[in-house]
Amino acid sequence: MAVKKFNKTTLKKFKMTLLEERNRIVEDLDYQKRELNKTITEGSGDLSSATYHMADVGTDMAEREKTSLFAHRQAKYLSDVDEALGRVDAETYGVCAICGELIEEGRLDAVPIAKYHVSCKETQNQRNHNQ
Repeated sequence: MAVKKFNKTTLKKFKMTLLEERNRIVEDLDYQKRELNKTITEGSGDLSSATYHMADVGTDMAEREKTSLFAHRQAKYLSDVDEALGRVDAETYGVCAICGELIEEGRLDAVPIAKYHVSCKETQNQRNHNQ
């Protein structure tokens, strides 16, 4: 039985897509880290040493929390992109991890980190939901 995989040209196309996505994520994470490292004074744009109102401090803290959560999500996505790049290098990219069939290129264009066919993913999600 022949192992199914994409040809080198298709893999190269997806590798370029993944590398572009990786660069975008790294830039986003760098920006978020800079934002999180700013002091409250720097973040508000007010360089005076005046005391802040508690509501302003609370709003700033909420924004920092959102930025932190987004950064955590982006870091997880970066890990998924790196994993997908590893599959490209191993020439297993685009092969469904459940059924072993090739994932449709349209799905990979939409979700370049996909490891499963839509139907296999739905089945897996249903199993996880029922547990």
